[in-house]
Amino acid sequence: MNAEIIGQSLQITLIGMLILFASLFVLWGVMEILVRLVKDPKEEPEAPELEDALAAVVVDEGELKMRAAAAAVASVQNYDLKMKAAAAAASYIRIKK
Repeated sequence: MNAEIIGQSLQITLIGMLILFASLFVLWGVMEILVRLVKDPKEEPEAPELEDALAAVVVDEGELKMRAAAAAVASVQNYDLKMKAAAAAASYIRIKK
């Protein structure tokens, strides 16, 4: 009797798992189709245009230091430490100029 009940419960579990993974697979397929249909086609720039665009961007050393200081300040979680780090970065830039 117990073996019969355990056998039925294992069959029900197996059927449920098959239904679950089959439905996940179908959902994944539908999402993949929707992404491919809805996605905007983007034209990739040619290499010379990209090189010209990158050559036009010139950043001096002070600007790079200011960006590094801003990134460091943004990564600090504590507000008081952010203010101290921003003040230190600004004074460092001011001293170097």
